[in-house]
Amino acid sequence: MTEMTQTVDTRRQISRGMVAIYKEYFGRGPTRAQTTISDTHVIVILNDALTVVEQRLAKEGNHETVRGLRRKAQESMSSDMTRLVEERTQRTVLCLLSDHDVPTDTAVEVLVFEDAEIEEAL
Repeated sequence: MTEMTQTVDTRRQISRGMVAIYKEYFGRGPTRAQTTISDTHVIVILNDALTVVEQRLAKEGNHETVRGLRRKAQESMSSDMTRLVEERTQRTVLCLLSDHDVPTDTAVEVLVFEDAEIEEAL
């Protein structure tokens, strides 16, 4: 298998794994997920993940309530998401940064690798 094929397969496995983790915790998973892998990090963008009650709260303007609930849930999910990325990439994750934009129903999971060589700011 070529490096390019491995990368495509790895991205697909991480995307599907993240959807499965969301489904396990929320009862439904996002309908779309896209994973990008770089030398320093993995980014997963997920769309259409809000539950029915979260959608109703959002329609009523309770965006911060939904966002707060999502952040708490994402804290609980962090070990599963970290394990998924570490298993698929064979690298150690230093930290996970997670957020959800309620009006667009877009979530982002950013996992930074422990051995990442971040360039110095200019």
